[in-house]
Amino acid sequence: MDYPDELADLLRERFGPKKDRGQPTRYRAAVYMTNAMAGLLGEDDFEGFLRAALRADIASQQQGVDSPLPQPFTDHFARELRSRLGPLEGADGRQEAWHILLALQAILAPDLVGPFIRCASDALENVRHDARRLAGAGAG
Repeated sequence: MDYPDELADLLRERFGPKKDRGQPTRYRAAVYMTNAMAGLLGEDDFEGFLRAALRADIASQQQGVDSPLPQPFTDHFARELRSRLGPLEGADGRQEAWHILLALQAILAPDLVGPFIRCASDALENVRHDARRLAGAGAG
């Protein structure tokens, strides 16, 4: 199974709409952008971006409303990426993926960013699992 198909299937399953209706515009745009990011990055970098975005979303959501200087998602995401992958200039596609993920975060409603990125991460893991299963079946 292909990553774009798996992501679209998981989105429909988790967030609706039913398979006989089209996805809401924000999800269609998010899927296109996520697929573009997956195409720009190697698999490990893509996974790193998704994990960094998940951690950044959690950190930005956990900040107290009374926090004197709350840090936005962007700050948390930059810090997570640096600690997880190193500088953006380290590999082709990272700078472009950075901008795509920030645009993704701007398109999705704040309460949908984390669930969407979790879905994208799960889709990647499902595709990896299927590839390992197929490789094991082919070797036997």
